[in-house]
Amino acid sequence: MVNSVYTQPSAPRTIGGVLDDAINLYRECIPRSWPLALAPEVALALTNIHLESKLPAYDRHDPAAILSMLRSSDFVISMLLYFVMLLIFNLALTDHMHRIATGRPGSTGRSLGVGVRLLPRAAGASLVIALATAVGTLLLIVPGIYLAGALMLTFVAMIVADLGALQSIGESYRLIKGHWWRSATIYTVATMIALAFYLILGLLAGLAATRGPGAGALVVGLHRLASVVIGTLMTMWFPAVLLSIYYDLSLRRAESPGGLAGDAAAG
Repeated sequence: MVNSVYTQPSAPRTIGGVLDDAINLYRECIPRSWPLALAPEVALALTNIHLESKLPAYDRHDPAAILSMLRSSDFVISMLLYFVMLLIFNLALTDHMHRIATGRPGSTGRSLGVGVRLLPRAAGASLVIALATAVGTLLLIVPGIYLAGALMLTFVAMIVADLGALQSIGESYRLIKGHWWRSATIYTVATMIALAFYLILGLLAGLAATRGPGAGALVVGLHRLASVVIGTLMTMWFPAVLLSIYYDLSLRRAESPGGLAGDAAAG
């Protein structure tokens, strides 16, 4: 049974317990952290509108025209700016939710400052993770999947423990080592919950409506609005899940032989 109020765990939890913690943290953060989740979704919608405006109406379904746009400097710059903004706001959101989870005062502005400060580290870690998982996937596929799971807590560790790029990657690997299947199971269930949420809200919002050349402005507008709302809600869900996994594994590591007692505090 999911409690109505989030309480940071003081002992390792079952898989169901970690998911309960994630749901409770998510509920607690929605009314307080939503601006940090909304901003990148609005930026994505505006970026899509900008890029679509570059395609004449009669070319929007022409693969050659779309490919040409994807190769343009305008597309590259737009995506680069969006990626930077996404990193900053995701870091800020995780920091904001972590402070709520640990009962410490915080503000949107303070968390944005954390996001900006950690941006170079996060960009470096993103590059290392992308290269490592790509090489692992190209070699045998399985190593890439394993690395993707083993490094899922990199940015949480970076925020909670204020670590550098490589230190954060190493901390994620150390925490998940020996608990890969457990962590992967929790994250998979969380992803299935998110997919179900997308499906239900998508149907209610009419996202299944066809957006052909004759689609009315109202249908297109509702589609974009629903995408922003759903994206905002889901943007807060995954940090809640990753923070809950991090807290649980930190407690497990502290209780194991040779574990560091300081990790149990989780920041």
